[in-house]
Amino acid sequence: MNMELTEQDFHNISKFIYDKCGIVIEKDKTYLIQQRLAPVAQSQGCDNFSQFHFKLANSYTPNLHDAIIAAITTNETSFFRDNHPFEIFKSHLLPQLGKAVEERKNRVPERKGAKARIWCAASSTGQEPYCLAMMIYEYIQNFMNKGLEASDFSIVATDISSRVLAQAITGEFSDYEVKRGLQSQYMQKFFTKEGDKWVIDQNIRDLVEFRRLNLMEPFTNLGGFDSIFCRNVLIYFDDQSKRKIFDQFHHMLANDGFLVLGSTESIYGITDKFESERHNNTIVYKKK
Repeated sequence: MNMELTEQDFHNISKFIYDKCGIVIEKDKTYLIQQRLAPVAQSQGCDNFSQFHFKLANSYTPNLHDAIIAAITTNETSFFRDNHPFEIFKSHLLPQLGKAVEERKNRVPERKGAKARIWCAASSTGQEPYCLAMMIYEYIQNFMNKGLEASDFSIVATDISSRVLAQAITGEFSDYEVKRGLQSQYMQKFFTKEGDKWVIDQNIRDLVEFRRLNLMEPFTNLGGFDSIFCRNVLIYFDDQSKRKIFDQFHHMLANDGFLVLGSTESIYGITDKFESERHNNTIVYKKK
C-alpha cells in the first residue's frame, strides 16, 4: 500500500524524530520518511502517516521508537572504517594513554579499576570499539615490561539503538562483516570461527562495556574519559545540538584528553573549547 505523506505529516514526524534523537531531516529528504517509515507505520496497523503520528505522540513504546531510529539511521560501520583514525590511535594516541596509565599507577598504586577510559559514541554493531580493544590488547602485549594490564583500560560503547547494541554485545560477525576492513592479523589472533559466524575473543569483549545512550539527553553521568570517539554521527545534527554535545564532551574529557570526529565533521563555527592537532590525514581535537 502506497502511503501519501502530506506536508503536515512530514512536519509532525520529522519534528518527532528530531525531538527524540536529534536527527534533522530536511525537506529534500522526505523520501526517508515516506519509504523507510511506511512499513513501520503499516506494521502498527496505521493506514496513513497522520494515524502513525497520533500513535507516536500519544503512546510510549520503546520497541516502536527503536524501529523508527533503525529505519531512519543507516548504522553504516565496518572494521577499521576510514583507517586513518586507527593509525593515529596506534602511533600517537595509544602511547599517550599508556604513559598516562603508568603515571597514574605510580601516583596512586592502590587505586583499583581502569586508569584510562575511552568512549565510543554511536558505536553501532561494535566494530569500532572492538578495533580499539584489539589495538590496546596488542599494545599491552608488546609493552609487558611497562607493567600495563588489560584492566588498566576500559572502553564504553554507546548507541541509541537497542537492536544494534544487542548484536554488538554478542561479539559475533558474519563473513561479510569481517571481510570489510578486518586485517588478517587481527582475525587470526582474536577471532574464532563458530559455524557461519566469527566470534571475537572474550578477553577483547571484556574491555568493552555497551550501553544504550541518546546524545540528545544529558550524558555527563557517564563519567570522565581520556578520549572520545564520536565519528560519522554529528553530521545528522544541527549546530545547536552539536554545541550542547561538544560542551558535554569538553566537561567529560581529562585535561589532556582528545576528541576524534569523522572525516567530514568539524568543530569549526560550533565551539572554541578544543584545539586541532593534525596527524597526517587525521585531525584530532585536544581539550583546551
